[in-house]
Amino acid sequence: MSTTGVLRGSSFQMGNFDQCLTARAPFETKFCLATVTLNIPEPEEPRADILSLYFAPDENVLKRLYKYPDETQLSRNIIKMGWCVPASCMISDLEETLHNHFSHEVTMLSQFNVTYTVKIDEKMCRAQSESTHYDSLDISFYIFCLIIATLVFIGNVDVINGIKNGVGERAKWQKLISAFSVSKNLSDLTRKDYKNSNLQLLHGVRTLLMFVIIICHRSITYASSAISNFDEIEKEYRFSLGCSIYYGVFSVDIFFMISGLLVTYLLLIQFEKERVNPLSLIILRYIRLTPVYAFVIFYYATHFRHTGNGPLWKIFVEEEYQDCRTNWWTNLLYINNYINTDHMCMIQSWYLPCDFHYFIITLGILFIMKKQKKIGLFILLMVFISSMAIPFLLTILYRRHSVLYFHPDMLITPKKHPDFGPIYVKSHTRATPYFIGVICGYLYFRYKDKKFSISTVKSVIVFAVSIFLVLGTMIIGNIYYDPHHSYNAIESGAHAALHRFAWTVGFVGILFITKFGDAKFLKKILTWDCWTPFSKLTFSAYLIHFQYQIRDAASFSNPRRVGFFEVVSIHS
Repeated sequence: MSTTGVLRGSSFQMGNFDQCLTARAPFETKFCLATVTLNIPEPEEPRADILSLYFAPDENVLKRLYKYPDETQLSRNIIKMGWCVPASCMISDLEETLHNHFSHEVTMLSQFNVTYTVKIDEKMCRAQSESTHYDSLDISFYIFCLIIATLVFIGNVDVINGIKNGVGERAKWQKLISAFSVSKNLSDLTRKDYKNSNLQLLHGVRTLLMFVIIICHRSITYASSAISNFDEIEKEYRFSLGCSIYYGVFSVDIFFMISGLLVTYLLLIQFEKERVNPLSLIILRYIRLTPVYAFVIFYYATHFRHTGNGPLWKIFVEEEYQDCRTNWWTNLLYINNYINTDHMCMIQSWYLPCDFHYFIITLGILFIMKKQKKIGLFILLMVFISSMAIPFLLTILYRRHSVLYFHPDMLITPKKHPDFGPIYVKSHTRATPYFIGVICGYLYFRYKDKKFSISTVKSVIVFAVSIFLVLGTMIIGNIYYDPHHSYNAIESGAHAALHRFAWTVGFVGILFITKFGDAKFLKKILTWDCWTPFSKLTFSAYLIHFQYQIRDAASFSNPRRVGFFEVVSIHS
């Protein structure tokens, strides 16, 4: 049995996947990853510090292979071995054959009463013929894509002819078909379309934060696949700034804040100018978000599984494909963060139902505020306080972590992690940043006609406090990553309630001095015109970026090294 790199956290011994599936034999072959578990007796002399990563050179190797109760360390006693077998072999026969082999195999570990358990999951086996089957839903997706391509062609021809002929008023069908025009959409991308140009700096913020989120997701998907040096990640958990990249997920909270700010500000302007039907606004928002979202779900449920191959393809891609075929309806109803969260279609899609729920709540509050200002403000205050109280109480009640930690168990099965479905993705646990944005949007609307600026000294003070809050949130969060830190439910509850508040308020302070203070350099960066098209594409980038990362992780034919440049590169 090959055990190359096991001590460094390389638990995959894959062999050659491509050679197996292309082998010229009188029968079809399939590649299976067999999970071999070493059942190691508890050491007679347990380690003094089971959480330490240091092992003395003269220590018995079994102490390194033995599974200690440390959720930050990858199990060294579990190895996934590649095995090329005839496709006709039954899983039960393969397990029995391997079990008999290891039962009679005499190794150096036999003298220490080490035994082996073999398990083969159907999801860990793949034959060449499995990737070539297309069903009626696949065909319907291709037909739909052909229709879209035809509309794009007609839209381009119609717009070009309209420009050449100088046509004035256009028919309704022409206006509709022009929505598919590439030239028109490119023009719309580069056009500044905020009704208030003072919000131009949000283009830069949204673009930069989306870059951070994509890199963060890349690091997570990369680390969840077959890597050869997981020990480096274990070290990062213990390094105060090393695991900060995982806090890129906090960037989502800033998107919530921006969404709350824009929704509130633009709705208040609309309420000021005309009578508004709240139900029509909800329907319009649904129509605005859902078509592109539905198309990406359609892609996940059909063509996605045909885009590649690899030893882990079924685990990463086909599970996602199956989840989308089963639970697509929860996404389109924006309830997928409450229903079947352990089989959520598109794991990153939890953000959309949260945002949609907050929009409805905010719309109701603002509608009440329009009729009864004091009552509306009181309800907003109560909702904001509740948004912090709920995470505090749930963390204490269920004795859970204050944030979602990207430990090995989370990286391997994120949707089934006990903190993901019950806490991380729920609307009632993520609301604080959004309603900070609502408060900011209300204040911005109220004082929009007043000239306001702050001095250089005050700008420096606000900036220093804001940076302190942002960095302080990250540093305190990293303390909880340290396995030596003792769990305290009250402490975790307080952190769960306050860390999103502190993080978001810190960013609000930075935006505040950028807009009203003496931060000219920062303002020039964030209001750069080149951010505008990228900012308008953040929603599309949010929807599609994860499938590229999942596909890459599923295509690993052999363990790869994890490192900064490997993570940020497109191909490594």
